[in-house]
Order: sequence, then structure tokens, then C-alpha cells
Amino acid sequence: MDTPHRTTALLRAWWLCCALTCFVASAAAQGIETRNSAVVLVGNTTNCTQPATIDFDEVKQKTPEWKTIRSEGIPPGSSRYQLEYSKMMRRIRDACSKVATSQGRDCVVREGDITNDNGLDVVDLTDDVVAELESGGSDA
Repeated sequence: MDTPHRTTALLRAWWLCCALTCFVASAAAQGIETRNSAVVLVGNTTNCTQPATIDFDEVKQKTPEWKTIRSEGIPPGSSRYQLEYSKMMRRIRDACSKVATSQGRDCVVREGDITNDNGLDVVDLTDDVVAELESGGSDA
């Protein structure tokens, strides 16, 4: 037979578990979850609150480095390819950083890399990043 003290203690334990569950659930809602192969261009996926994406293929097509790789047929894996690709990534990251900062975004990843947005509002910055690249504001 339960005593009033035992019932009260069980009820308090149940309420404590509920409160902890709510706290853990709200803490988990911060940040986004991404694929293992995700490319994070700006920020940190774990604690972001204003995530964004870009269409990476569309953006890379606008860089002079990618245009050089394509026009000269530079083979993937070659030293020259790695050098041009590295410069391209620096240019894209710089453009993403400028656009994200101007729009109050704290994380930018490739479109399709987010597996769970945890209810956060994810915006697409592709057009703005392309505009930044075309303006020449992100020289590598």
C-alpha cells in the first residue's frame, strides 16, 4: 500500500522527468543536423539559429577558377586542379560569409546537406552569393 509520502515523492520524480525532457528537447532544437558529407561554408551547424543554404553547383559555375578548370580541361586530382579548386572554395566561402553576415545568417551549407532543420527557418542565399561573386567583391 502506498503512503502519502511515497505518492508525493513519485509525483515529484515524474514532474522532474517531464521538466528535464522539455529542457533537453528545447536544447536539441538549436542547430541543424546534416549529412556526414556536408560542406559547411560558414559557421557551425551545432549551435546555429539562422541557417542558410546555397546551390553549390550554381555558385561554383560563376567563379573564375571553375571556368578555368572547365575551359582548360584541368584533370581532377592534378596539382593544378587542387590549386584552382582551393582558390574557388576560398572565394565561395568569402562571398557566403559576406552575404550571411549582411543578412544575419550564422551558418551556410550546401543545398541538400540538411537532414533535420529542427524547426529553424532555412533560407536560400544562392542568388545573393552569385551577385556577390559577380560584383567582384570576393576576390580570392
